Amino acid sequence: MSGVELKRLYAEWRMRLQRVQQVLQPPAWSRQDWNRFAQALTLVIHKYGSSWTTGPAQFWDIRWELQGGGKLICQVEEIPGQKRALVVAQEGGFSEGYENYTWFYGEFGGNGDFLGDPYWVDGTWKDALAMILLPQQMAAGFYLADSSVPLQSQLLPAPAGDQEHLQAA
Repeated sequence: MSGVELKRLYAEWRMRLQRVQQVLQPPAWSRQDWNRFAQALTLVIHKYGSSWTTGPAQFWDIRWELQGGGKLICQVEEIPGQKRALVVAQEGGFSEGYENYTWFYGEFGGNGDFLGDPYWVDGTWKDALAMILLPQQMAAGFYLADSSVPLQSQLLPAPAGDQEHLQAA
């Protein structure tokens, strides 16, 4: 086995061990990360969820079936000019026999920042929804360096001869 091949194998296994470590000890999200996540999830629920109005409040709702049974429910309540609230809860599955299990609850002001302290339970539900919301995260922890940087800034410039071809397309 050549020295280069040995280095490649070492690099591959080091990367795999880092992924295992990230699964076993995921990095904690800051309040700002949770705020960005909640805002993005709210936009997706507004766009794809079903909606209804009750009094002055408007609601949006989207649900996913869970592999272990039950449903993941994401719901937004908005009272125009006052507040917007997001709740992510589970119905059924491990919470069978209970009303539901709340994974996340937060209220937003007009500028999109949290009003008060949001409530969250870290779990795989967050990772599953983050994959839907942030497709670039699929590269995180695998091979590409920093997936938090916008994709366009990560791309290498095309060779000089290809610039005219790309602009013509």
